[in-house]
Amino acid sequence: MAGSGYHARAIRAVLGTGALVLLAVLGFLMTRAGTVDVKYAAMNPIRDSAVRDRIVSGSMSRDEALIHLTRGSETAAETLYVPPVILLKALSLGYRTALADLLFVRAHSYFLTHFFADRIFTWLDNYFEAIVGLDPDNPKVYLWAGQVVKYGQHIDDKTVQRADAFLEQGIERFPDDWRLHMDLGFNLYFEFRGANEAEKALARLRARDHFAIAAGLPGAPIDPNFVAELFERGHEEGLAIAYALQKYYEATDDQRKQLVRRIGAISEVLAEGIQGEERRWKSGFPFIPVALFSLVGDPLRSGPRPEVMAVVQEVKASE
Repeated sequence: MAGSGYHARAIRAVLGTGALVLLAVLGFLMTRAGTVDVKYAAMNPIRDSAVRDRIVSGSMSRDEALIHLTRGSETAAETLYVPPVILLKALSLGYRTALADLLFVRAHSYFLTHFFADRIFTWLDNYFEAIVGLDPDNPKVYLWAGQVVKYGQHIDDKTVQRADAFLEQGIERFPDDWRLHMDLGFNLYFEFRGANEAEKALARLRARDHFAIAAGLPGAPIDPNFVAELFERGHEEGLAIAYALQKYYEATDDQRKQLVRRIGAISEVLAEGIQGEERRWKSGFPFIPVALFSLVGDPLRSGPRPEVMAVVQEVKASE
């Protein structure tokens, strides 16, 4: 009997909550704000290419541009119906991640609608802020925003900086995501033009650091030769060698061959030394990973600790 009473109270609570939500929705729709919201909630891409070009180039006056961008009302934008984050958190009823996913679907719809029309993503930041405000722990949102804002456009420094802002927020939250570092490095090195050579050079230094971080993270399919070459282009041969030696035993066979040639172009002695170490590994200890061999050294020449040899013998016996 006690259980049935509890269920009855739960049902009444759910019905009461549903009635209050329905009343709030009806009250909103009957207000002027609700009427404007419903009227302007539809997508509003500019399909006239001449109008679009005038807006992008800045030759159209602000008042005239607003007529096309917001259907004549600056407050009637496409995202008017996306409430502030603090209200979204309350409306989510504890299901913030689910609501963030729904908003992401809506944001992607917004992007596609404009991508196949005017390619002006004015309100993308509004969607992004709402989504990460509800669920900041989805790295794909930061990566998505950083990429789509560049699609189908003439990529100038303003666009690059907008994309970088999304990626930098993602890196603050996910410092070990190689995709975010890779995308940011690409923007800084290949897309950013800069006001002068000093600004461009600084951006390339930042890009190199992000490439190096990305290459050192698990799962990153980045050739270490690419990062070593960036050091060489900056006339930092010492750092190029240090990086090549650091990544040598983590690289594939083909990548190691290229790294040896790169090291040899700067120092033949180092190239011969690392090749000699690899030959000793192949001739005496090919049953252990090459990276492990580089850590424990050559047991026949350097005499490692007994516990190291015990591990080596155990691995060899299991083959």
